[in-house]
Amino acid sequence: MKKKSILIIVSILILGYIKTIEGQCAAGTTTGVNPTVDNSETTVTGATFLLNSLDNVYKIDCCGFVTKWDIDIAATGTLYAEVWRPDAAGTTWTLVGVNTITVNTGYTTPMPVTVAAADQIAVDIGDYLGFKSTGATIVKYDRTNSGVGSNNEYVQFSTTTGHTVGETLQAYAEYTTERNIKFGLKATLGPGATPQFQAGLATTSSVTDDTAVSTTLLTVVATDPGDTITLSLQSTTPTSTAFNFDAASGVLSTVDQLPIGNTAFVFRATDLCGNFVEHTFTLTVTNFPPVIENLPASTEVSEDVNVETQLYVLTVTDASLADTVTCTITSVNPALTALYLRYATGTSNYAINLRANAGLNYDTQRTYTVTVQCTDTKDTTSGTFTVYVLRNQPPTITNLQATQNSIDVASSSVSIGTKVFTVTSTDLENDQLFYNMTCVPASCGPFKIYDSGAILVDKSLTGFTDTAYDLFVYVYDGHTLVGPRSLTIKFSDINTPPVVTNLPTTVSVPENTAPSTGVFTATKSDVNSLDTHTWTATISPASGSLYFTIDGTTGAVKTTSANIDYETIGTTTFLMTAYVSDGSASASGTLTISITNQNEAPQFQVSTYTLTGNEGSAGSTLGTPSFSVIDPDAGATLTYTLSCPELTMNPTTRVVTLSTNYDVDTGSATSLSCTVTVSDGELTDTATLNVNINNINDNTPTFTASSYSFYAQPYSDVGTIIASLPAADGDIGTFGQVTYSIDQSSTGGNYFGISSTGDLFVASSLAGFTSGQTMAVTLTATDGGGLTDTATVTLVVPSVTTTTASTTTDRYLTFFEDTRNVAWFVTVLVITLGLVILNAYFIVRFVDFHNIKRTCERMCRKKRKWKP
Repeated sequence: MKKKSILIIVSILILGYIKTIEGQCAAGTTTGVNPTVDNSETTVTGATFLLNSLDNVYKIDCCGFVTKWDIDIAATGTLYAEVWRPDAAGTTWTLVGVNTITVNTGYTTPMPVTVAAADQIAVDIGDYLGFKSTGATIVKYDRTNSGVGSNNEYVQFSTTTGHTVGETLQAYAEYTTERNIKFGLKATLGPGATPQFQAGLATTSSVTDDTAVSTTLLTVVATDPGDTITLSLQSTTPTSTAFNFDAASGVLSTVDQLPIGNTAFVFRATDLCGNFVEHTFTLTVTNFPPVIENLPASTEVSEDVNVETQLYVLTVTDASLADTVTCTITSVNPALTALYLRYATGTSNYAINLRANAGLNYDTQRTYTVTVQCTDTKDTTSGTFTVYVLRNQPPTITNLQATQNSIDVASSSVSIGTKVFTVTSTDLENDQLFYNMTCVPASCGPFKIYDSGAILVDKSLTGFTDTAYDLFVYVYDGHTLVGPRSLTIKFSDINTPPVVTNLPTTVSVPENTAPSTGVFTATKSDVNSLDTHTWTATISPASGSLYFTIDGTTGAVKTTSANIDYETIGTTTFLMTAYVSDGSASASGTLTISITNQNEAPQFQVSTYTLTGNEGSAGSTLGTPSFSVIDPDAGATLTYTLSCPELTMNPTTRVVTLSTNYDVDTGSATSLSCTVTVSDGELTDTATLNVNINNINDNTPTFTASSYSFYAQPYSDVGTIIASLPAADGDIGTFGQVTYSIDQSSTGGNYFGISSTGDLFVASSLAGFTSGQTMAVTLTATDGGGLTDTATVTLVVPSVTTTTASTTTDRYLTFFEDTRNVAWFVTVLVITLGLVILNAYFIVRFVDFHNIKRTCERMCRKKRKWKP
């Protein structure tokens, strides 16, 4: 349950307000007689002395505690140092405090005795000192005024009075008065302690307003060791009579319904001397707000409800049992005064009601939102209730099916007033129902429907020629019109035959017409317009029934699922006789159906074909695909086209050639997928032609030159590479794989070899060859297809010097080591030198150097400016 707090936060103040009363004992204050007397009393034992001397030397004149006793000791034993308090009349004395002091052998006198804080006696103005000895009188005394005369110094004593706090005595009556005497007893006083509230005493608390009467809210406890404390409730803010404080027990309790909010209580603890301390306690009283247990909620109500209706009973609770809850409707959106609250019959629960004739309309407003508010005068809660307006439930016609309904009536057996049928209906709201009907023919002939649902003959049948009437019945509940439901009334003894209106005639049907295609619809007329008609047909020759049929209801002539093929059907003209019947009589007509020939598309018999050929130049023939094509039309001329731009197909012979140079070695594909189209000039069909193009050996391996010249050092090690002479082949794959061979028969031995990569190397020692000797070998490169290339290599053995032997790799001849190069180079050098000399001659002979110098000097003088 949701609980709403009126005031949550409580402030508690321990004021620490301590007040010291005037008249308190100052520390070190004394009362009594200094213990300097010397007489001892041994004859009086166990006596209690009340030192109420009229000179008041033993009287206490302040409020506080006894902190010390000073005693002139006369004997050993137990001494009870006492404080007595007289009543207002001074006749009844009460023992208010005792300190037990043990005097042992070896005492010193005067004897000071400090009183522990816990044992200190609380004293007030007007109290008197006294003492009691268990045996001989322990306190020494002195006689004043020689024991005669003055009455100001006297004491009273009794041997029967005890030493229990709270005991009383009647002065002068129970005690013996001893005059002109004083005892060596003095009390040192100190100020009283301030009362203290119990540690942890609650400063705040929170309760609900349904807290029962006599519930304890707080127990106030205060302490002041050795002192008497009085508790009081100083103030209650705000003032309230719902609380009671028992000062004796310190209990704050409830005596009435609690007020909501914060109430502050100030408690005071006061000791005997009037010292006090205050404590603030704040109580928060919270209210349980009312709760609408069953909102939000909703209900549905029909738009046509017209009686007062209880829509919903509210369940409202309040945990504060003393609260009275009232509920009201604060708003209805949109406004509707017909919604109101009242107690549900026989209960104390509120209910939402709808007045009679509320005027609900589903089409105008379908939803109303009601806001309900409940209050206990302290808190308010609200909830929403939604009313959904339902469209009126339409009536239902129960004895006419949604499909066709019919009855047969003999015209000879009916007359005006005859009931031929009764329509029955139901309505969920029990609304009054109304019936009407329309008819075919529109006049409804001799029939009429009444609000009871009865259909009667209300006219004479004379002159009516229709054999059947279609009645379309409606029912209305004041909100919804339901219908129509059809009822066909047939006169079984009246009929006129039907007539076929659009036969005979002829229609043309193209071959290959799709199944279920309508080619013609036969029509009829009948005076008896409500008759049910059925169509049938016969076809001549009988094979026509394989291709055509007539719809029994509509008279539509349609193709069957059999394919109509002009070339194979045989007979191309059929005669159909169509019959229409009203069940009693029939009529017929003939339809001539002529089949017409149509152009039909050629067809590939297989969807995919394959052709294989070799790569080559543009125009090279790849082959002729073996297409399998049929054309139902005899004698059709077929042509072919191909979609791949790399290929060309002859349209009539189907020969496929290369459109461009096609070289697999340069990256052209080895297979193509093309679409081939066959056409009869009007209609087409397509298939896929997969063309595989073979890679052929169409590139010859080639050395970079036809001949080479190299030095071959006679001291070269076997395996030394003289030159790397690889041959290039443009083919890929096996055809591009080159192997090498060497023909060195002219050398008379196997001095050289060539590797698989074209490296020419020394195969055996060349030491037998002389300086300047020349050898020639022939290298052959052969590819994977058998194509070859050759190159001649001239090997020259150079002169051997007498210098220290060194390893030299065989190499190509340098430019100037070839004598032919030296010859033409010298010639070019001579010609160039001649041209240089000729140019120098012309410069010296024809150039005017003086003119050039003058021109330069003029230009230089104009531009140069000297600045220091």
